[in-house]
Amino acid sequence: MEENDRRILEREMYQIEQIRQLDLEELQVEEVDDFQNSSDDDDNNNHRDPTHGYDSTGILGEFTYNICVASLHSYLGDVEDTHHRTAFLDGGAVLNLPLFCLQGVVLFPGATLPLRVIESNFVAAVERSLSRVDVPYTIGVIRVYSDTANHSMKSASIGTTAEEPSLYK
Repeated sequence: MEENDRRILEREMYQIEQIRQLDLEELQVEEVDDFQNSSDDDDNNNHRDPTHGYDSTGILGEFTYNICVASLHSYLGDVEDTHHRTAFLDGGAVLNLPLFCLQGVVLFPGATLPLRVIESNFVAAVERSLSRVDVPYTIGVIRVYSDTANHSMKSASIGTTAEEPSLYK
């Protein structure tokens, strides 16, 4: 293995280990006083509160953020469920899948990757994956990166399969 490839692999393994350690950490919950009942001496410093925001007229108002909405990726548009089952494959199976080469993206098994597909070659890849019989709704995802030594793009040697549970149009 080339020295540069070995360093990149080591860096990727280190990043994976860091992510795994973060997954094991417990989140700390901190209780804060209500904005209106603050006992600070300097009332001029009480103008920022994470539960309040300014509306378009500059008037201070309340807003609520629902953390469950983020995983729905509703900002991508209307959703259409693809109604498919998860494909389980035998070890060593060889498949031809549409491949998404994404710069700066590493997809981990079980993670969600919202994609806005607008380029014609990616749209064609999604359409091909929808019509497959052996592994429907499945694409391959690998990371591509810039090799500064050769001034060229290289791809990672390991990727992940991704299923398309829903389409946003």
